[in-house]
Amino acid sequence: MGDDLPDLPMLERAGFAACPADAAPEVAAVCHLVCGAPGGRAPVREVAELLLKAQGLWQGQVGRWIGPGGGKGPS
Repeated sequence: MGDDLPDLPMLERAGFAACPADAAPEVAAVCHLVCGAPGGRAPVREVAELLLKAQGLWQGQVGRWIGPGGGKGPS
């Protein structure tokens, strides 16, 4: 993930390049994913969720935080 011109060489070499919504236009042009969130508003979390879902691992990770009650509190 990168957002500015110095990040371009790394992004061009990455197997999957992503940037926040407010990245430089030149950066967004080479990225596979332009996040909906701008920098400082959780674009890294957005990418992590996307990758975990693509790998079928999202529910297992969410379950660690939500717990057996599904986030509804004690029954």
